[in-house]
Amino acid sequence: MDKKIILLVIGGFLMLGLFGCSKVPNVKNKELISYVYSSGGGMTGGGNSTKISMIDGEVILTYSNAEWWYDDNDITEYKLDKAVLTDIESVFRQYKMQNWNGKKFTNMFVADGPSYSYSFRFEDNTGVFFSSQVYPASYSKKLAEIDKVIEQYQARGTLEPGLVTKERTAEELAGKNTPDNGLVEIAVYEYSQDRICFRILNGTDEDVTVHDSVRLVRNSDGEILYNESSEYSITVNAASANEESLVSGRLEEGIYTLYVGDYSAEFEIRLPSDE
Repeated sequence: MDKKIILLVIGGFLMLGLFGCSKVPNVKNKELISYVYSSGGGMTGGGNSTKISMIDGEVILTYSNAEWWYDDNDITEYKLDKAVLTDIESVFRQYKMQNWNGKKFTNMFVADGPSYSYSFRFEDNTGVFFSSQVYPASYSKKLAEIDKVIEQYQARGTLEPGLVTKERTAEELAGKNTPDNGLVEIAVYEYSQDRICFRILNGTDEDVTVHDSVRLVRNSDGEILYNESSEYSITVNAASANEESLVSGRLEEGIYTLYVGDYSAEFEIRLPSDE
């Protein structure tokens, strides 16, 4: 009798595993709204990504790359035809990639090797995600079809304006979060998708308190594009930096000023030159 009960319980758990606790997300009849490929975790600490997202009604392709752990991301963006997401979704559905969600593709381990991750987000926020250091040929060939789709659309896409950055040495980049120049400053270091990333740099030998009041202004006409504040303050430790971000929306070419508490920084958004 006890054995029968145990068998029934085991059978029940197996049925739940097959039908009630499946890891396969339900994406049937749901529209793909974003795609992300990324790699990271390798010996140099760098990484790269390819993102396609709908922003302000437009499809934006963002290439991001950092060769070393201390590098800020190098960003290049394009505006693409909206059909790119439809074509990526077609590849996804052709090979039933929802079944790859959380899948273990191989038992191989590459010491100090990067991992390669894929994320698909659908209209109701349902997501499919998988990652591996190695993809067997039967899978990598199918994933390569997505790369071909993106390459075709990027070739006829429109290059977007980006953040103008100055060249810095490896030593300067490695020490970007440990300033010691005696100043408190704001530095905008990345603009991608619809977001501005900035650092509050405390180059003094004492902790500083910065009022949590952030404003983004377009210099050409004084229009305030972002304006948020709270009753709290941001503490930045001596000889260190706090990394923050704000949702700016897509920015046109021009000069902008970011105000954080009593500090500010100008930055420029411009189309990349051919030089």
